[in-house]
Amino acid sequence: MEPTQLTDTQAIIAIGANAAIGFFLGLVPLGFGYFKGKLRVGVIGIVVATLGGAILGVIISIPSVAIATWMIMRDSHVLHSTVEPETEEEKPSSEDSTA
Repeated sequence: MEPTQLTDTQAIIAIGANAAIGFFLGLVPLGFGYFKGKLRVGVIGIVVATLGGAILGVIISIPSVAIATWMIMRDSHVLHSTVEPETEEEKPSSEDSTA
């Protein structure tokens, strides 16, 4: 078997195509981040997906998109309570229960 060699032009086209795939995949966390109010995580997700796509293709792009989307969506299902915690004055003391 002969070793496969790429010319400079073919290598640049391959890197550009993989970066483009990473960019389009990175639009997913960017969109979720925009609509959920976490635009910073969305921008980080698209940057990592694009750069990871240029370096290692979809091996990095798909996991980075999944992780960024998870980071955006993980807090959206948590219900925040509006009840304030009890202060020391409101807690029943142990002296009242011994009488």
